[in-house]
Order: sequence, then structure tokens, then C-alpha cells
Amino acid sequence: MIKNIIFDFGGVLYDIDHSRTKNAFLELGISNFEQLYGHAVQTRIFEDFEKGEISPKEFRNALFNQIPVQVTDKELDDAWNALLLGFDPRRLNFVQKISNNYTLYLLSNTNQIHYKSYRAELESLNLKTFFDACFEKQYYSHQIGMRKPDEVIYQFVVSDSQLNPAESVFIDDYDVNIAAARKMEIQGLHLLPGNTIFDLFDKNGRLVV
Repeated sequence: MIKNIIFDFGGVLYDIDHSRTKNAFLELGISNFEQLYGHAVQTRIFEDFEKGEISPKEFRNALFNQIPVQVTDKELDDAWNALLLGFDPRRLNFVQKISNNYTLYLLSNTNQIHYKSYRAELESLNLKTFFDACFEKQYYSHQIGMRKPDEVIYQFVVSDSQLNPAESVFIDDYDVNIAAARKMEIQGLHLLPGNTIFDLFDKNGRLVV
């Protein structure tokens, strides 16, 4: 019996588009951004930032070295945040409905700059308390010093929240992350391109897959 749902954030609960950040950095003069950062492959600087091992200032300085023209911190942050498309209130309301049937957790690879942006968005929409109340606990990579698909992050979540993996389902839009969760005996659901969480749950917020 499934009792726990562990949600990924970007691409599952929150709309993102990596191509927008790629294009924004192209406009800043970084022509090889796709090689530096991608959904499948990341250079060390991005991984370190997602683990909270470097500060936003150190992250910006590393990128400044790749930019042939002078830009401000804000211009760099705006380009980095360009992939963040925003919350869908309809989806947030559905997450609350799901929380009536399961204990919900959030597990996200993110970083301090992105986190600050979408938390501010929740504040501006007066939805911060509403969003946080849906989850028993939220795990963000830059705060806990681990990132998917490293197995240790799944071990940490299971141990920290005292979950039974057999009673838990992890939902992510990236197949490598799903495969890693399954190694920890957590059931995994891959949210395929073009699908949303509405395809995984019935109208009452219960799993249908």
C-alpha cells in the first residue's frame, strides 16, 4: 500500500524550460552554455552549486570568467533564472488534494539563486504557507549537500523521514533519477514529456498508475 509520495519540483510541480536559460546566456555571450550545463550533463561548477558547496558569489564569478563582456550580478541572475516559468495555481490546488490521500515530500536538485526566486514567487502569490502545508518535509539539494541521482540522497530522505521504501513512490521527469530511486527500493514513476501530474492521479488525488 502506497502511503508516501516524493515529488520532484522542476518539471513536475513547477514549470521550467532549460532552453530559455540557454538562449539568455547566448545573449550574454556564452556560446557554449549547452555544453557547460544540460539536463543530462553538468560541469563541476553547476554540481557544486546545486550541493551548496559554493556560494552564489563564487558561482557568478566562475560564470563571469566565461562571459566576454561585462554584465551585472542581476543580469547574470536573470539569465540563470530564465528557465523558471512559474507556478500553475491549478496544479498547486491538485497537490493539496493529493496530500489528503498521501504524506507528501519534495526532493529537488536546485540552487540558492533559483530557490530564492521561486520562494519569492510563492510569497508574491500569497501561496507560501499553502504550498509548505502540503508537504511533510521538503529536501533541496543545496541545503542538504547532496543531489540526485547520487544514491546517498535517497538514503538520506528514507532515513531522515523514516520512510518504508515499499510504501513510497518517487515522481520525477528524469529517468536517471527514477532509476537511482528504484535501486533504493523506492517505487518510481517517470513523468514523461507532455504529461503532467494530472495524468498520474485521478480527480480525487489518488494514484492511477
